[in-house]
Formats: sequence, C-alpha cells, structure tokens
Amino acid sequence: MIDVLSEKEYNYTAQKNRKLILKLCILVIVMLNEKRKLAKELFLSRGAILKAKILRENKFCSREITELVDDGLIRKIKPGYYIWCEEENNLSDIETIASVLPYGIICRQTAAQFHELTTVNPLAISIAIPANRTRVILPSHPPVELVPTSLATFELGLTILKTDHMSIRIYDRERTVCDFFRKRNQLGEDLALEVLQNYMSGTRNLQRLFEYAGKLRIKLVIRPYVEALL
Repeated sequence: MIDVLSEKEYNYTAQKNRKLILKLCILVIVMLNEKRKLAKELFLSRGAILKAKILRENKFCSREITELVDDGLIRKIKPGYYIWCEEENNLSDIETIASVLPYGIICRQTAAQFHELTTVNPLAISIAIPANRTRVILPSHPPVELVPTSLATFELGLTILKTDHMSIRIYDRERTVCDFFRKRNQLGEDLALEVLQNYMSGTRNLQRLFEYAGKLRIKLVIRPYVEALL
C-alpha cells in the first residue's frame, strides 16, 4: 500500500512540475514577445536606427540585445548603433549616415544632388564634421566622405529637413554653391559652374548667397560668375 501511494504521489508531483515548467515556458515566451514588441516600437519611433545606450535605458540588457541580433531582428551597423532589419531597405543612404553621425551636416556633392543642382551621382555620402572631431568610426556601408570644417563656419547655411523617418541636417542651396566655389580646384571648376547655373535657374536668394560668400571669403570670386548669369 505504501509503494502504491508513493507512486501516486510521485506521479502527482511530476504532473505539477510539468505544469509549472509549461507555465514558466509560456511566461518566458510572453516576456520575449513583449520585449520584441517594445524593441520594434523604439526603433520605428526613432528612425529605425538606435544607439545601444537608448536600448539599455529602456531596460534591454546585453544578452537581450544579442538575442535580437541572433534572431535577425536588428543588425549592428557600427559600434554602439543598431538598425531594425525590416526597415533597412526603406532608409536612404543619406538617412543611414545622418543617423550614425547625428552631429554631421550633409554637404558638397550629396547636398548638390539633393537640391537638384547637379546631375552627377556622388560616389560617397559627403558629410561635414567639426574640424575637432575627425576620429570617427564609420559603417561599412554606404561609403562616406568626411569633410572636416572650421567651427567658425560649420553651421553656416545649416537647414533641417524632415523625411519619413527622421530629421536630416544638410547645407542649404546657397551654402552648397559656395562650397563648390571654395573647393573648385579640388571638385572641378566645370562642376562648380554647373551647380551655380542650376542654382541661378531655380529658386535663389542672392542676398543670402553673397552673405555666405562674404563669410567664406569667396565673394570677389563668385560675384562675376553670378552677374554673368543674371
């Protein structure tokens, strides 16, 4: 009788343990799904690219971040930055670089193409950075051209553009024209003239253009070209 009772007790205990393990498994799955849902909401609300710091501030530990990577939900694009994989193809190269270099400003060929001032497709995303912040870790893609810029004129012509995913810092049309004339020997005088001609045939603000040119010390250089196109 004792052996039979012990067997019943054993079976009862084993059944209770199985139920407990099942409940724990369900709880883990629910918590995991909740974490995934929270991660997706965080990424989509902030432009599909996040700093690891923001994930940690929202209670994601290193193990959970690694699990998101292993599950193919996020991908590290540079140290400290992750992208939500489902949205990766929806981001332009400009948006990607603007996210990982938030203090930079889109400039030169990339800004000219954005403002429809040139038909030349840039080989890399040109982005201005402060001259005192040249030690930058870049993602493997897309290719980037860093343009160290004097702090005195770094934010001259800065404008903020809203996209579907984020805000982008980019130089306006007038600053872009001036930059091409400042670096015409490096970028090509023909390209600088193309940029100016397209600027003059579109929306223009000559007062602002000459104001920038004065601050960038190219007013005497650019004025004859502008007057020839009036």
